[in-house]
Amino acid sequence: MNEPGNRSTVHWFGRVAAYVLAVVVLLPISACGSGVSGSELTSSSKGVGYFWPVWVGDSIYYLEHNAEDHMNSDTTTLLMRVRDGGLPEHVAVHRPECRSPDDVDPSPEAMVAMSDHEIGLLVVCSYDPTDLNRTALIRQDVDNGSAADVATFSYGGYGVAWANGTGTAYARERVCTSGSVRPLSDTNATCFDATDVREPVATGSGQIVYFASRCGTGDPEGTGKYAICRHDGPGRETVLARGIRNPAGLAVHENRIAVAAEVGGRAGLWLLDAGTFRNVARGEYRGVAFAPDGAHLAAPLRDEGWFSTRWSIRIIATPAL
Repeated sequence: MNEPGNRSTVHWFGRVAAYVLAVVVLLPISACGSGVSGSELTSSSKGVGYFWPVWVGDSIYYLEHNAEDHMNSDTTTLLMRVRDGGLPEHVAVHRPECRSPDDVDPSPEAMVAMSDHEIGLLVVCSYDPTDLNRTALIRQDVDNGSAADVATFSYGGYGVAWANGTGTAYARERVCTSGSVRPLSDTNATCFDATDVREPVATGSGQIVYFASRCGTGDPEGTGKYAICRHDGPGRETVLARGIRNPAGLAVHENRIAVAAEVGGRAGLWLLDAGTFRNVARGEYRGVAFAPDGAHLAAPLRDEGWFSTRWSIRIIATPAL
């Protein structure tokens, strides 16, 4: 039988052990939510990833991959939608002829907003690996589900831009050997004078803004770095900013450019104004979209904890000018 003093000692050590266990278990959980900007619409810690957010009407549309690497071709991708105060829901991709041999809906590879009720989806529509022109850009009405083809082409990855004023799509094509983009409306169109283009977006005036490892005829960026460039016309590329790493998203609203990337060694969301970056939120964001009125940003956040990685869709107020 233990003496009273021994029982007290055992009780004290038990309390200390319980406290240490609680810290070990709860610290990763609290770390996920501490210091995170904005409000959360949805989240998951089940090994999925969220990418390509677009804000159409009162809903955020995004692609949910069943793996954290959205460039992994062996994953399944779902088109999802979530509204403030609602639960995320799956949205069918309406192009039956693009269903896989297993009768599965096509997995979108990227997405862009086309109007206040339409989204553009890049989907693979041929399962013959020798068919280079097997990616289709479809225009889908989110209200009634109707869809129509915009273009079929040899997609080279990293997104698509839509210039609403001219009704022209821009994407990276395999014919652009430098990894550049060109308009999809003309098979004879010239590729932009840029290298390794990523995340193209269109301004209201039809200019195309994008990340690139080299803009125009200027000097290339250093290894692993990208510039933010603007295509002003044939042979006219303007450098807006330099020295970005891990580019993950661009969005444009009027004269404002939102950037998801690593700037000055810090990962986060940024606003670019006259060549200067203004930090909006810190963290590993994997895309960004403006609300239709420009007052808020929607962005997927990857938050790596001790035992799991948590993804969330966050809404963050756009700072005033």
